[in-house]
Amino acid sequence: MKALPKLVLAGLVVVLLMTACTPEVVKETVIVEKVITEVPKIRIALCPSGRIDQPGYIGLAGQGYLKACAEFGLVPKYWEGTSLEEWERNVRTAAEEGYDLIIGVGSTMADAIKNVAPEYPDLHFALVDDYVGGNNVEGLIAQEHEGTFLAGALMATMTQHTDLEGINDAKVIGFIGGMDIPVIHRFLGGIVQGAEATDPEVTVEVAYVGSFADSAKAKELALAMFQDQDVDIIYSVSGSFGDVGVFEAVKETGLYGVGSDINWDMEVPGHILTSVLKKTDLMVRDCMKRFLEGDFEAGEHFYGAVGGYMDLTDMSAMGDGIPQEYKDAIKEATGLIASGEIVVERWQ
Repeated sequence: MKALPKLVLAGLVVVLLMTACTPEVVKETVIVEKVITEVPKIRIALCPSGRIDQPGYIGLAGQGYLKACAEFGLVPKYWEGTSLEEWERNVRTAAEEGYDLIIGVGSTMADAIKNVAPEYPDLHFALVDDYVGGNNVEGLIAQEHEGTFLAGALMATMTQHTDLEGINDAKVIGFIGGMDIPVIHRFLGGIVQGAEATDPEVTVEVAYVGSFADSAKAKELALAMFQDQDVDIIYSVSGSFGDVGVFEAVKETGLYGVGSDINWDMEVPGHILTSVLKKTDLMVRDCMKRFLEGDFEAGEHFYGAVGGYMDLTDMSAMGDGIPQEYKDAIKEATGLIASGEIVVERWQ
């Protein structure tokens, strides 16, 4: 990245030689007039693929952006959108207005960033959840599979913990994703690997809603898993609306779920085992901080268990429903992932 502009002080020196009547006496007076050129403040815009007042990773990214603006003394500006047309128009508007860094949130923004960034080579772009290439683009990639590995391990253990009301004898857990796309595959990959590492006999039933905004469909899929496929725990990554649908099915059946991105544990108290925290607020802040420090670097930037960008909730909402020894094992596994002793494969 080009060095950020620095305050320029231009000194205009005027030397006046005042000579007295005799050549032996010479007085020199130097008048220095400082001309200060004010440097424009760095401007960073946010273009989320949704609304920042909604629950979920998009809203969390928005919160992180606003907090970082306050922390770094920046004037916040964001354009929200819910469609392909809006997303590209918003990114293009931010570029036309000359924002130094434009951060898109959500892999569905990929085409918008890909189309606009090459037209503005002197500006900088970042995208949460995807990388579209280019010399002026960063991809802010959460290592979702590291967080969901932990969830998969917990689910595979708890599906055999028949002391918990509603848990059946079958070694089957469920996964419901919003769309069949790479970022959701990363979530699924961690669930599968975590379950296999715990008990290879545990199977994972998988279904996709086809949208991140269809609560009714997500609920329908969850009920089918609970009622027809021996599933007693479902991991949902269906968007905030879809997740609510899955949790409605959890409430109606008295069975169990695991949340994504933010803390959903109190959505159905005593029935959400944990939530996988994808801290997009910290990811956005890190991107902004690096940019302000002159440390923008095109390419993929990964955020996982190291630094706490991916983690689980403390499971306190479940009370004694999850034995302490299980919680301790998950905490130990978190440390092993962070240290590199456990390596989780990243699915595409």
